[in-house]
Amino acid sequence: MSIKFKRYPIKVEHDGTTLRGTIVYWSKDYSVVLDHPVYREGKGIHMMYMIPARFVTPLDTDTIEHVGDVNIVMRCKEELKRLYSASISNA
Repeated sequence: MSIKFKRYPIKVEHDGTTLRGTIVYWSKDYSVVLDHPVYREGKGIHMMYMIPARFVTPLDTDTIEHVGDVNIVMRCKEELKRLYSASISNA
């Protein structure tokens, strides 16, 4: 069985620069990719299978009984900022 990862585009302003990226995720894992103005990949985050919750974005409109939703969009926008700041401080 292969996991079908979803992709959700995100955008955030940071210090006068528009950052664009993508959340790559499924219910138990996600990572953030900064696509513009530089390319950087964030490390992945994993949720243990035994936790009755799932990672979601606005794409996930269905509900699952007895499973909590963990919206990751705001956290991923902060990760975009961190990735960008790290890229310019290492330049």
